[in-house]
Amino acid sequence: MSNPVKKLTPAPEDLVRLRDEIAMHALNGLLINAQWGYTNSEGIRKVYQTSQEYADQAYRLADEMLASRERI
Repeated sequence: MSNPVKKLTPAPEDLVRLRDEIAMHALNGLLINAQWGYTNSEGIRKVYQTSQEYADQAYRLADEMLASRERI
């Protein structure tokens, strides 16, 4: 699927700001739900317990959203 809008190349500082903004909104959603986590290699479900785990996941989500933006 092709994006009809011409792709613009933002300045690096704009991407950093966009990444931070996306992560901020993702973190808000993660904290509201408070049941986010992962399944370890043994198949056991683990819920995030620390603010560091939630912050790391928020930035992983932001990075994936930015990567998806480039693929479309």
